[in-house]
Amino acid sequence: MSAATASTFQVFFRRGFKHLLEHWTPFTVTVIFLGTGFGMLSLYIYTKAIGRADIFMSTLDAKSALLVWVLVVMFMMTLQLAVLMVSAWLYGMSVSLLYSRRDSTRCIALCLLVPLVVGFSTFMALAFYWNEDVGAGQALLIVSGMTLLALFGLNRIRRVRVLIAQGAPRGHRKWVYVPLAIMLLFTVVSGTLPTLLILDSYVGQDDAAAVRFVALFSIGSFVFSLIPALLFFVVKGSLLRRVSTVAASVVMFFVLFLLSARGPMSSITYIVAGTLEIRQNHAARFILEDQVKLGDLDSLQWHTHLRDDARVQVDAYQLFAFGDLLLICPVAVHAAKLHELPRYTRLCWFTRASQVHRMPPQMSLHAPPTARSIWVGKAAQFVDWQRVRINLTPRVSLLRAGSGG
Repeated sequence: MSAATASTFQVFFRRGFKHLLEHWTPFTVTVIFLGTGFGMLSLYIYTKAIGRADIFMSTLDAKSALLVWVLVVMFMMTLQLAVLMVSAWLYGMSVSLLYSRRDSTRCIALCLLVPLVVGFSTFMALAFYWNEDVGAGQALLIVSGMTLLALFGLNRIRRVRVLIAQGAPRGHRKWVYVPLAIMLLFTVVSGTLPTLLILDSYVGQDDAAAVRFVALFSIGSFVFSLIPALLFFVVKGSLLRRVSTVAASVVMFFVLFLLSARGPMSSITYIVAGTLEIRQNHAARFILEDQVKLGDLDSLQWHTHLRDDARVQVDAYQLFAFGDLLLICPVAVHAAKLHELPRYTRLCWFTRASQVHRMPPQMSLHAPPTARSIWVGKAAQFVDWQRVRINLTPRVSLLRAGSGG
């Protein structure tokens, strides 16, 4: 870093810190306001995702729980952004190999997008449309071959070849293609991480339209995630200006990703709810309030039981608990996926946690296996006794009838 650049950064941070101290009160008020608004929005997204947006307004009273919720949601979003920007970082490292001359780097950065897009598009086509015909090793070879073919196709263009030679370090112009090709291959392979993230957070039906959407959206996300790194080399001006441009473009890309994808915010809030035990993955016994009668609930859905104190006990699992609010659902609803929950959550019971008693789980003690049970279990793995009984019983009956006659 040059002395002028270091001085620019020092002046920038000194002025920024001074302005922060002068406007500390409005700054903190703005941060609190934005944090509260973001927490309310993320809570609404979760209640909307589970199909119970009607309970959203009741959750706004729990201010202390809202703070913890916001912090964990922002942490999960930061991790998601880091995964999305891995390819951009590797792409920037690839371009930096040819950064000897600043004036030629802009054109090189644009040209290197071609082998990346060709390689990743090939990878998406193999992964989503020919995954049953091509193995993992074969797919990697095909993707590598297409990426390298596009790179050396660029090398056949004289202007590009001259720019790469000018941008390469002195004394390494002949060998610069080796590390460049390796970095480009790593960049293409790293695009699988955002694709896995998109697949994991996808909320919707698993059909042909979903496959087409995920494939095209993965390619679009890969291309647009490279734009911040591209702007760093294309934008003219000081280092501070380029860094600010990259930061703004990263934020814009992430916002567009969250708005365009099907389910990332719903999946984030769903995971955070499970992490904070707002949503639990195990069933429990709940003793409901006194006003609930045995006939108010379906006994098959809730496994109801009338206690000696005339209170109703049910088997359910906790889908939402925030402050004093509690939403419990029948155990059968637990098997539903996130996009299926709105169909069944109308069957859930919304109440106050202070009016419901949660009973500890019952421990089930099993007797140690005996030698006979172990032998029977091993024998059942080799012989289908049920099929033997079905085929043998009619014949035994006939033999008995014949001998009796």
